[in-house]
Amino acid sequence: MRVVFGWLGRTGLLYLVLCLAFAFYILAWPRIVPQFGSDSLRQDTMSVAQIRETVLQEREQLQSELTQREADIRAMGVGAIDRRLVQARRQQEEVQREIEESNGFLDAVRPSRILALQRAKLRDAALEAEIDALESARKAKLAGSLITRAEAEFDRYSRIPTANAVRVSHRLCDSAEKDLKEFERRSMLDQTTREIFLREREVLEATRDRRCDAAESRETRRNAGLAASQKLAKAHRAYEEAREWDMAALPDTTLGMSETSLREVLVAAAWALLGILLLPYLIRTLLYYVIAPIAQRRRAIRISVPGMNSVAVKPPQEQSRASIPVRLGAGEELLVRQGFLQSSPADAKLRTRALLDWKAPLASLASGMAMLTRVRGSDTTTVISADDDPFAEITAIDLPQGAAMVLQPRTLAAVVQPQDRPLRITSHWRLFSLNAWLTQQLRFLVFHGPARLIVKGGRGVRVEPVDSGRRFGQDQLAGFSADLSYSVARNETFVPYLLGREPLLRDRIEGGEGVLVLEETPYAGRRKGIRGGLEGLFDAFLKAFGI
Repeated sequence: MRVVFGWLGRTGLLYLVLCLAFAFYILAWPRIVPQFGSDSLRQDTMSVAQIRETVLQEREQLQSELTQREADIRAMGVGAIDRRLVQARRQQEEVQREIEESNGFLDAVRPSRILALQRAKLRDAALEAEIDALESARKAKLAGSLITRAEAEFDRYSRIPTANAVRVSHRLCDSAEKDLKEFERRSMLDQTTREIFLREREVLEATRDRRCDAAESRETRRNAGLAASQKLAKAHRAYEEAREWDMAALPDTTLGMSETSLREVLVAAAWALLGILLLPYLIRTLLYYVIAPIAQRRRAIRISVPGMNSVAVKPPQEQSRASIPVRLGAGEELLVRQGFLQSSPADAKLRTRALLDWKAPLASLASGMAMLTRVRGSDTTTVISADDDPFAEITAIDLPQGAAMVLQPRTLAAVVQPQDRPLRITSHWRLFSLNAWLTQQLRFLVFHGPARLIVKGGRGVRVEPVDSGRRFGQDQLAGFSADLSYSVARNETFVPYLLGREPLLRDRIEGGEGVLVLEETPYAGRRKGIRGGLEGLFDAFLKAFGI
């Protein structure tokens, strides 16, 4: 059943992947391909300045085409103008829709999309200018037709009575009206006589009607003629105003355009990446040629121990090895760290000692020199070896009476000391020394003889004479003879340091006779990963306190 379900699961997963692939090819691919044609890819390499220059060139060309089209628009009739207006407004709506939809992913920084948007804005501005020109031309055409109608109406009043003629006509009308009123003021007998023999009333009324009708007719004709003249003049002015139009200049659509395109982003990212890649090397160069020479000229650390005589510590006769036998003399005892007592004589006296030095309890606890095994027995031999560290090797350093050595207690595996004269440890701080901070060791513990120090180290411990001075890696230091100068020196080779394979500074011991104790491989056998990093951080903290 497991095989069947496994086959069904793999087949179902393959079927799902195929469905997704086909859906992408059918639905998404046709929309993606046009956006990544040869022209689009070429345009996507353009900078903002190139986009701006291209748009300005196309704007000048489009402006020239509009200027040439102005003559065609002026020659169009009203019907042709109306048809072109409908077409231009439809095209403008499509372009504005395209502009509104230009808000896709990366459209604001992708050069081809920025250029397409600028071109759409140019087309929109050109269509707007053409629509304005068409409307102005249509208004001029309508104004021209108004002139034709006004001229036809004005032609009906080719001779307009003058104001004086109208006034004379009105005076004649008034005079006839006055004569009629004077006739009516006569006596009834006189009026009747004149009416019978002369028909004077009829004549006076006819004269009044004729003159007043003529006056009113002249006034009406004059008013209508003046109105037609004003209408014609107004039509001429409207026509002249309507004719005074020019094709509008296209605006600069690049104003407000984003100054950042995909090319600028990629170039800026490339420069940032180059800076990130080169900055460590520039800093290392500065540190190597400027800071390190200043640091190595600072005054060295010198642990001067009062009362110490000129007895020098000698290197052991044998090299370090995985296990060494320790023979106790009369009155001596052996203090062994946990995990380093391989074998002991059957007649030896073994007890537990809580701390290496009761005067330095914290240093004893932090360095692991606590809950020690004390071995006593004259002429007995005890074998010291690391039980749980396959890389640890051990050597013995004799510390005669009057001699002293700076040593990190973490490297101690065991101590042989007189029973009546325990090992003396003194503490020395160097908080205000630059070399102390550079070597990451602010406190130094000095071990005073007589004693034998059983020292351990990863893949071995090397004890070598200082002679004219020695340089070594900072993490290798286990100890050195007191009253020697301890400082830092710049790494001898620049290129390995520049490539990150060597540290900037190496520790340096010089200034007299004595020995230098180095751990062959400081990190051998240590944990790696998170736990190893935490342990390394804790070790660095302990080293600062000389532990």
